[in-house]
Amino acid sequence: ERIVKILQRKNAETIMAVRSADGMDELSTTSKNQICMLKNNVITKMTLDPQKVGLQKGNISDIQISSKEDAIKSFVTVLDGSANKTKIEITALNAAGGLIVSDIADSFVDAVELALNTIHSGKAFDKLENFVKNCGDIKKLEEVKKL
Repeated sequence: ERIVKILQRKNAETIMAVRSADGMDELSTTSKNQICMLKNNVITKMTLDPQKVGLQKGNISDIQISSKEDAIKSFVTVLDGSANKTKIEITALNAAGGLIVSDIADSFVDAVELALNTIHSGKAFDKLENFVKNCGDIKKLEEVKKL
């Protein structure tokens, strides 16, 4: 709540500060989450149980990263939908927060559904692929997909 109040004094319009009950500085499916949101100059606090928005309880061991290469591969496989369910659902839950803050979705249920559909339809990976084609080296992305 403290960071939200500080940003409110700095004229922030809409923000969401989150932390999971197991200590992650992001939304997680491995535990319940504390959310503090500023919207329309009103601060609201809530606890979000990921299972209440249709997600499975995840295990921290399913999301642990041990190297830079592992992190890159994890990022790509989440977006192409081939990562494990915990990684995909945690990503969707965090994307859902962004969709709510940006007024694209009104609830975590709707936002999670939209995020998961975007991943499973291939649209998320298509965006990454187009970004890399326009701004980076597509061969490197293709190499990561082979790992």
